[in-house]
Amino acid sequence: MIEKIAIHTCCADCLIHLIESLEGEKQISQETEITLLFYNPNIHPKTEYMERLNALKIVLKEKYPDWKIKLVIPDYKPQEYFESIVGKEERCLGCWEFRLSKVFEYAKAHEIRYISSTLLGSHYQDKATILEIAKRLEDKDTQIVFPQEEHEHAINRGFYKQNYCGCCYSLNEKLWEKYVK
Repeated sequence: MIEKIAIHTCCADCLIHLIESLEGEKQISQETEITLLFYNPNIHPKTEYMERLNALKIVLKEKYPDWKIKLVIPDYKPQEYFESIVGKEERCLGCWEFRLSKVFEYAKAHEIRYISSTLLGSHYQDKATILEIAKRLEDKDTQIVFPQEEHEHAINRGFYKQNYCGCCYSLNEKLWEKYVK
Protein backbone atom coordinates (compact mmCIF):
# COMPACT_ATOMS: atom_id res chain seq x y z
CA MET A 1 0.00 0.00 0.00
CA ILE A 2 1.33 3.42 -0.99
CA GLU A 3 1.78 5.79 1.96
CA LYS A 4 2.25 9.06 -0.01
CA ILE A 5 1.40 10.01 -3.58
CA ALA A 6 1.29 13.18 -5.70
CA ILE A 7 -1.46 13.22 -8.30
CA HIS A 8 -1.70 15.70 -11.14
CA THR A 9 -5.42 16.36 -11.52
CA CYS A 10 -7.35 18.25 -14.14
CA CYS A 11 -10.95 17.54 -13.19
CA ALA A 12 -13.12 16.02 -10.48
CA ASP A 13 -14.60 13.29 -12.63
CA CYS A 14 -11.25 11.82 -13.64
CA LEU A 15 -9.94 12.17 -10.08
CA ILE A 16 -12.83 10.12 -8.69
CA HIS A 17 -12.21 7.52 -11.38
CA LEU A 18 -8.48 7.36 -10.59
CA ILE A 19 -8.93 7.17 -6.81
CA GLU A 20 -11.63 4.50 -7.08
CA SER A 21 -9.48 2.48 -9.47
CA LEU A 22 -6.30 2.71 -7.35
CA GLU A 23 -8.27 1.99 -4.17
CA GLY A 24 -10.02 -0.97 -5.80
CA GLU A 25 -6.63 -2.40 -6.75
CA LYS A 26 -5.36 -1.87 -3.17
CA GLN A 27 -2.65 0.56 -4.29
CA ILE A 28 -4.00 3.39 -2.11
CA SER A 29 -6.42 3.70 0.79
CA GLN A 30 -8.09 6.34 2.92
CA GLU A 31 -4.86 6.37 4.94
CA THR A 32 -2.68 7.32 1.96
CA GLU A 33 -1.41 10.91 2.07
CA ILE A 34 -2.51 12.34 -1.27
CA THR A 35 -1.29 15.63 -2.67
CA LEU A 36 -3.33 16.84 -5.63
CA LEU A 37 -1.53 19.20 -7.97
CA PHE A 38 -4.15 21.15 -9.94
CA TYR A 39 -1.70 22.41 -12.54
CA ASN A 40 -3.58 23.13 -15.77
CA PRO A 41 -2.48 26.26 -17.65
CA ASN A 42 -3.88 24.59 -20.79
CA ILE A 43 -7.52 24.89 -19.69
CA HIS A 44 -9.39 27.55 -21.64
CA PRO A 45 -11.17 29.81 -20.96
CA LYS A 46 -10.49 30.77 -17.36
CA THR A 47 -14.17 30.26 -16.55
CA GLU A 48 -13.71 26.60 -17.54
CA TYR A 49 -10.62 26.40 -15.34
CA MET A 50 -12.62 27.78 -12.41
CA GLU A 51 -15.58 25.42 -13.03
CA ARG A 52 -13.25 22.42 -12.93
CA LEU A 53 -11.48 23.67 -9.83
CA ASN A 54 -14.77 24.37 -8.04
CA ALA A 55 -16.13 20.92 -8.94
CA LEU A 56 -12.93 19.39 -7.58
CA LYS A 57 -13.29 21.26 -4.29
CA ILE A 58 -16.91 20.12 -3.95
CA VAL A 59 -15.98 16.50 -4.62
CA LEU A 60 -13.15 16.60 -2.09
CA LYS A 61 -15.47 18.03 0.55
CA GLU A 62 -18.43 15.74 -0.16
CA LYS A 63 -16.83 12.47 -1.27
CA TYR A 64 -13.47 12.44 0.51
CA PRO A 65 -13.90 14.41 3.76
CA ASP A 66 -12.07 11.77 5.82
CA TRP A 67 -9.22 11.21 3.39
CA LYS A 68 -5.77 12.76 3.85
CA ILE A 69 -5.90 14.94 0.74
CA LYS A 70 -4.04 18.22 0.23
CA LEU A 71 -4.93 20.38 -2.78
CA VAL A 72 -2.13 22.47 -4.30
CA ILE A 73 -3.19 25.11 -6.83
CA PRO A 74 -0.33 26.85 -8.65
CA ASP A 75 -1.08 30.17 -10.34
CA TYR A 76 -3.05 29.97 -13.58
CA LYS A 77 -0.64 31.05 -16.31
CA PRO A 78 -1.89 30.08 -19.80
CA GLN A 79 1.28 31.49 -21.38
CA GLU A 80 3.19 28.55 -19.87
CA TYR A 81 0.96 26.15 -21.80
CA PHE A 82 1.42 27.96 -25.10
CA GLU A 83 5.19 28.07 -24.59
CA SER A 84 5.20 24.32 -23.88
CA ILE A 85 3.65 23.46 -27.24
CA VAL A 86 5.67 25.81 -29.46
CA GLY A 87 7.70 23.78 -31.93
CA LYS A 88 6.08 20.50 -30.92
CA GLU A 89 5.01 18.19 -33.71
CA GLU A 90 1.86 17.36 -31.76
CA ARG A 91 0.45 19.89 -29.30
CA CYS A 92 -1.03 17.23 -26.99
CA LEU A 93 2.40 15.61 -26.54
CA GLY A 94 3.88 18.93 -25.45
CA CYS A 95 1.02 19.60 -23.08
CA TRP A 96 1.10 16.14 -21.48
CA GLU A 97 4.86 16.20 -21.04
CA PHE A 98 4.79 19.71 -19.60
CA ARG A 99 2.08 19.00 -17.01
CA LEU A 100 3.51 15.61 -16.05
CA SER A 101 6.97 17.11 -15.61
CA LYS A 102 5.46 19.60 -13.14
CA VAL A 103 4.01 16.86 -10.93
CA PHE A 104 7.34 14.98 -11.03
CA GLU A 105 9.17 18.19 -10.05
CA TYR A 106 6.71 18.83 -7.23
CA ALA A 107 7.02 15.27 -5.95
CA LYS A 108 10.82 15.40 -5.93
CA ALA A 109 10.84 18.75 -4.13
CA HIS A 110 8.51 17.33 -1.46
CA GLU A 111 10.10 13.85 -1.24
CA ILE A 112 7.08 12.02 -2.62
CA ARG A 113 8.11 8.85 -4.43
CA TYR A 114 4.85 7.87 -6.11
CA ILE A 115 3.15 9.92 -8.80
CA SER A 116 0.01 9.60 -10.86
CA SER A 117 -2.21 11.71 -13.08
CA THR A 118 -5.87 11.88 -13.92
CA LEU A 119 -4.69 12.05 -17.53
CA LEU A 120 -4.17 8.28 -17.24
CA GLY A 121 -7.88 7.75 -16.68
CA SER A 122 -9.49 10.34 -18.92
CA HIS A 123 -11.45 9.15 -21.94
CA TYR A 124 -10.29 12.31 -23.76
CA GLN A 125 -6.61 11.34 -23.55
CA ASP A 126 -4.22 8.80 -25.11
CA LYS A 127 -3.36 6.72 -22.04
CA ALA A 128 -0.59 4.69 -23.72
CA THR A 129 1.29 7.78 -24.90
CA ILE A 130 0.85 9.54 -21.56
CA LEU A 131 2.22 6.48 -19.79
CA GLU A 132 5.24 6.44 -22.12
CA ILE A 133 5.94 10.08 -21.26
CA ALA A 134 5.58 9.38 -17.53
CA LYS A 135 7.95 6.39 -17.76
CA ARG A 136 10.57 8.65 -19.39
CA LEU A 137 10.20 11.12 -16.51
CA GLU A 138 10.71 8.46 -13.84
CA ASP A 139 14.05 8.14 -12.09
CA LYS A 140 15.46 6.47 -8.99
CA ASP A 141 13.43 8.79 -6.74
CA THR A 142 10.08 8.72 -8.53
CA GLN A 143 7.71 6.11 -9.90
CA ILE A 144 4.48 6.44 -11.87
CA VAL A 145 1.45 4.64 -10.43
CA PHE A 146 -1.65 3.88 -12.46
CA PRO A 147 -4.54 1.41 -12.50
CA GLN A 148 -3.38 -1.95 -13.80
CA GLU A 149 -6.83 -2.88 -15.09
CA GLU A 150 -9.53 -1.01 -17.00
CA HIS A 151 -12.28 0.24 -14.71
CA GLU A 152 -15.72 1.53 -15.60
CA HIS A 153 -15.79 5.31 -15.90
CA ALA A 154 -19.21 6.71 -14.99
CA ILE A 155 -20.49 9.33 -17.39
CA ASN A 156 -21.89 11.81 -14.83
CA ARG A 157 -21.75 11.85 -11.06
CA GLY A 158 -23.99 14.84 -10.37
CA PHE A 159 -21.53 17.76 -10.59
CA TYR A 160 -20.02 19.91 -13.33
CA LYS A 161 -18.60 17.68 -16.07
CA GLN A 162 -16.75 19.14 -19.03
CA ASN A 163 -17.21 17.86 -22.56
CA TYR A 164 -13.76 18.53 -23.96
CA CYS A 165 -10.11 18.05 -23.01
CA GLY A 166 -9.61 21.61 -21.82
CA CYS A 167 -7.43 23.56 -24.24
CA CYS A 168 -8.70 26.16 -26.69
CA TYR A 169 -7.92 23.80 -29.58
CA SER A 170 -10.06 20.98 -28.20
CA LEU A 171 -12.85 23.48 -27.45
CA ASN A 172 -12.76 24.64 -31.09
CA GLU A 173 -12.82 21.01 -32.29
CA LYS A 174 -15.83 20.29 -30.07
CA LEU A 175 -17.68 23.38 -31.35
CA TRP A 176 -16.78 22.47 -34.93
CA GLU A 177 -18.30 19.00 -34.44
CA LYS A 178 -21.45 20.47 -32.90
CA TYR A 179 -22.15 23.34 -35.27
CA VAL A 180 -20.44 22.63 -38.57
CA LYS A 181 -20.71 18.89 -39.16
